[in-house]
Amino acid sequence: MKILAYQPRIEQVRTAHDRRAHVGRMLQFLEAKCRQEPDIGLIILPELCTVEYSVPSFQTLVELAEPLAGETFTAVAAFAKKWECAVCYGFPRVVDGEYRISQLVVGASGQLIADYDKLHLANFGASMEPEYFNRGGKLAVFELNGLRFGIIICYDFRFSDLIKQLVEAHQVDVILHPVAFTKDATFASWHPFVICRALEHQVYFLSVNRAGEAWGNSILCPPWIDDDKKPLLFGEDEAAAVFQIDPAAIAAARAIYPFRADRLADYSILP
Repeated sequence: MKILAYQPRIEQVRTAHDRRAHVGRMLQFLEAKCRQEPDIGLIILPELCTVEYSVPSFQTLVELAEPLAGETFTAVAAFAKKWECAVCYGFPRVVDGEYRISQLVVGASGQLIADYDKLHLANFGASMEPEYFNRGGKLAVFELNGLRFGIIICYDFRFSDLIKQLVEAHQVDVILHPVAFTKDATFASWHPFVICRALEHQVYFLSVNRAGEAWGNSILCPPWIDDDKKPLLFGEDEAAAVFQIDPAAIAAARAIYPFRADRLADYSILP
């Protein structure tokens, strides 16, 4: 299955008009990529990709946030139907007067497949999310082309119990990890965490950031890496890359390196 990961440039977005123009530009960029690369199964965009990640932007959420089936959903659904591919995108969502950091998956027929609200809100480094957003309260797992996907957002990946729940209880093959990772004190540990999560659970782990000098460096990691198989790394510029998800690679990693089978059911009983 072909997945297109898009690391977009996000300029100043302070009004609904700004947001509309920005979303239109992103979709034009993706149109060009879909013409070049046929048979894309899923496009993944980063966390809050419809707005800038900044205090001035968050202070205008009353104008920038959208309901589940808002203006951006309508535009993305039309795109998904035209190109017959699913799209996973992030936006600030308004729910009963509260704001959440959300990620939606729109199917190839323009239907809603999955929605997820960020569980863990970052409040350190360059982040100030609890001042503006409320956390979610459910997981998001969906199937596409015979594969099972789970969604987490940025800071969520620091919590191993969440990943374990998705992998063991929900049997996901791919973890979609949209992020807004700026180059603060947490940046250096981002890629090691992604690689560790992918290899210990033997899943694809796709961590997609926004572009820019202070951002960038998206990483797409397969279920095993060695001298020949390595993660796909982005630079800082706006870019899109096609990444192949291969169920056989998942099965091979789990057969050759049986971490999951060899794990004890309960380590708390050990003296």
